[in-house]
Amino acid sequence: MMVLEDLKDQMSLREISRISGISLSGYYYKPVKKYVQRLDSSTRERIKDIASERPTYGYRRVWAVLRNSGTKVNQKTVRKVLKDNNLNLPASRHRGRTKSRNLFRPRGPDQLWQTDITYIPTESGMTYLMCIKDCFTKEWQGFHYSRSCMAKDAIRSVENSVLMAFNGSVPKGLVLRTDNGPQYISHEFRNAMKLLGIKLEYIQKHTPEDNGDIESFHNSIKTDYIWPSEFRDFHDASIEIGKAFSDYNECRPHSSIDYLPPREFRRKFLDDPSFRERFEKKEVEVTLDEN
Repeated sequence: MMVLEDLKDQMSLREISRISGISLSGYYYKPVKKYVQRLDSSTRERIKDIASERPTYGYRRVWAVLRNSGTKVNQKTVRKVLKDNNLNLPASRHRGRTKSRNLFRPRGPDQLWQTDITYIPTESGMTYLMCIKDCFTKEWQGFHYSRSCMAKDAIRSVENSVLMAFNGSVPKGLVLRTDNGPQYISHEFRNAMKLLGIKLEYIQKHTPEDNGDIESFHNSIKTDYIWPSEFRDFHDASIEIGKAFSDYNECRPHSSIDYLPPREFRRKFLDDPSFRERFEKKEVEVTLDEN
């Protein structure tokens, strides 16, 4: 470096670099002090407690729980604490996603719901859970848990959701997306949706990815709430599903809505103009990337 300093008044730095073999990047390099976040013992213990209480959460959701409760901490710090204590989860591998085929895209809450059926095993036999999810807010709007899996049960799941979400009065333009299961294409179900004022949108056959929100949702609730438990019977499962409904909406961070719980996201989107503007801008950028 001394050679460069001695000769830079006599010739260009590029020429000196060529003759001496000293790179210009090395000459201009300035070491940067790395910022190391100091973590107090109480936060470290809180990270470990959350990971132990919610063993299906990865480091991002553990970080989100801390952030949403007012504790500021870096995601990498959370990941390191989990790794050091053998509490981290293996990286998930997402299957290839197919773009939706000319389907309705919501721009706000209460515009598009999805529904489907999932199976809940118990020691006394198989049971069925029919859920309704808002595709924009990611809220679990309602459900019907039953020992049967018929059109009347599918109708009941929608009616329950309408009562819980809107106190029985359906907003104009609400779309319900389903697959082509016999419960959903039945005349009984179609007529009931018509009476409720809900427009039906059916995905094409053999394209479950077009109903991806509810497919992903069922995987999440099974991973976080169903599979960790062993249900003796229908009654036991009913109690846990009721608890899961509240926890999912009020506590569980969701990655696609800024790692907020769905009900908190709805409140912020509707009541905080600056948050809504930032989120809508992000959604536009995602849409442009997809196209």
